[in-house]
Parts: sequence; C-alpha cells; structure tokens
Amino acid sequence: MRKIQRTIQSSEHIPLDLIIEIFLRLPAISIVRLSSVSRLWYSITTTPGFINSVVTRSMSSRHCVMLIFRKKDKLFFFASPLHTGPKVESFQFTIPNNDNIRRYESVHGLIYVETFRHVMFIRNPIMKSFFTLPKLDCNQGRPQAGFLGYDPINGRHKVLCILMEENKIGILTLGAQESWRILTRGFPSHYYVTGCARCIDGVIYYEGSFGCALGSVRGIMSFDLKSEKFNLIKHPKKYHKGIFWESFEGRLALVSSTPSGVELWILEDGENHNQWIYKHFPSPHDFKKKKWKFMGVTETGEFIYTSYRAFKLMILDRVLYEWFCIMYVDPKRSSMREVMYGGITEDDIRRLDKVGYDLMKEFTLISYHIEI
Repeated sequence: MRKIQRTIQSSEHIPLDLIIEIFLRLPAISIVRLSSVSRLWYSITTTPGFINSVVTRSMSSRHCVMLIFRKKDKLFFFASPLHTGPKVESFQFTIPNNDNIRRYESVHGLIYVETFRHVMFIRNPIMKSFFTLPKLDCNQGRPQAGFLGYDPINGRHKVLCILMEENKIGILTLGAQESWRILTRGFPSHYYVTGCARCIDGVIYYEGSFGCALGSVRGIMSFDLKSEKFNLIKHPKKYHKGIFWESFEGRLALVSSTPSGVELWILEDGENHNQWIYKHFPSPHDFKKKKWKFMGVTETGEFIYTSYRAFKLMILDRVLYEWFCIMYVDPKRSSMREVMYGGITEDDIRRLDKVGYDLMKEFTLISYHIEI
C-alpha cells in the first residue's frame, strides 16, 4: 500500500499528457487495474477522449465478429478476431428487473443495449462494465427508440433518442457531463421507427415511417452526427423484409440472402441520398446453403454464415465438448474459410439449461466490432 501511495504522490509531478501517453501504451487489463488506484487515474481512463484513443489504437488489429446468445434476461457476448484464429473473448450482461431486450449494436468500441422499457445501457470497453444512460424526465418526452453513433471528426459518441411526442428528438453526447438536449425542429415528424439502424462514417441511418398517421412515408432517415442535420432517403425499388443493414465498401448497404446467392442495395450518393446500386453475388458452386444461415457482411466484404447445428464430440452418448462454426465467404475471390469456436455451446450456454435449449434460438451476430 505504501508503494502505491508513493507512486500516486510521484505521479502528481508528472505532466498529465505524459501520464496519458504511458497509459495508452498499456494493455486493457492493466488500464482497468490502474483506474482503481486513485480518482485522478480513474478520471483519466474513463474520459471519452481516452477511450477513443484506445479504440483507435486497437482498430487495425482487433476487428471482431460479435456472437450474441440470449437466454431470458441474460445476454452472452463472444467476440472473436477475424484473422487471428478462433480464440474467443467473452462476457455476459443481465438486464435488471427481468426486462426484455429490444435491440443492441456495437459502434466504435462501445456496445449499446436497449430494453423494451426503453432503458439504455452502454458497455465501457476500458472498465469492462455496463452503465445506464440518464433517463429523460417527463417534460422532455417518452423514448420510442435509441441509436448509438460515433462522430470521427470530433471523436465523440452520441445517442439519438426518437421520442413518442411529435417533433421531439433527444441527443446525448457521452462525456463527463451527460445530459439530454431536445430538438424540436429541423426534421420531419417520426410516426414510427423500427429497430433497423447502422452508423457509418459519422452518420446514423435508421428506418421508420415519417409524417402523420394518414400520410406517413416509409423510408430511411440519416442523421449527421457532426452537423446534426437530418435527411430522408427513399428505399431502393426492390425491398423486402429479412434484410441486414451493413457497411459495404464504406457505404450503407441493405443485404439479403437469396436462393442463388446474396443481393445488395448500396447507397451510392451520400449527399443527395437518392441513388442506389444493385449487386448480386452468386454462391460458390461447392457451398451447400441448406446447412448454413446468412448472418451479415464483415467490413472487408466477406459474407457471414452460421451453421444450423452445433458440432459435438460424444463418447458413449455423453457430450464431452461442442463447437460452434462460422463460414466466411469472399464473393470477389470465390473463396471460403471456416472458423470453429470450441466450447461456446456446452461450457458457456447449455450449462444454464441443458434440457430443450436450442442453440440458434434468439442468436444474433454483430459483423463489425472493435475489441479492446
């Protein structure tokens, strides 16, 4: 204890910029430990600027696919790097008050979780914990849906909250003093907002019906996180349910699986928001789609498929070990690669309720996540 106290006292004579630079060179687990040493070190390691610096440092080598298994009020997260083998980093989150989960997403290193009661949580990647976002008071409005975004120019995360009251939208900038700002103009009325959304290069895109109840128009709204301006985008001509919202070559893409392969509608004109490009990639000849389920697209353009079943190692009718498999299909090279995730199903999921639990039930996948 005396050694720690001497270290804290000596750090008071070190310039703050140098302390931050030293912390940035440490692994995440060391940063977590240091944050509990003193109030000064805690305040340094929990600021959005510090977190963004750690995320930026990690982006080049820590791109992950996030597997999410849901069991009642619990979420089980498994993040695995795309190109460094099947090693899995995992954590879990229990929703308070037995609430149900409405949606979740990963944006520039932070994970956003929203419940059906519209309680919003953020996972801090440095502290390895979730924290609850401040609630809107009665005068501000009632939440309809929330979306997390990241402004790369100012290095800030923002939460956009669509309110049920007409012509009201809340904006929360994550930082030391977090409070909601309410917008009442500069956007069309939001009659209904779905859960489809994606943040790409500082712009949040989300789906909904806009206008009054009798004259609403279904479309896609874009929100620029820097300028805080809204633009309404028309859906592509060919549109149907069961699509994935992805970033494809740095642009918004609506992606769906077809019997012959994968089709994409890509937003071409980022300023006018009126032009879409259609692309279709056929499945490789030796790919058997009946055994796989399409789950999205990685940032590098690979199509992601998961197996409909787990792979078991059994001896005398006893399951000793299980694997979960993901297939990555590169449409440009017509190549495929499989990644086996050992131990996820039996060791981490099924031990909670081994009787009658379906591995693929309420399973989702985040195709682009940065693990710190």
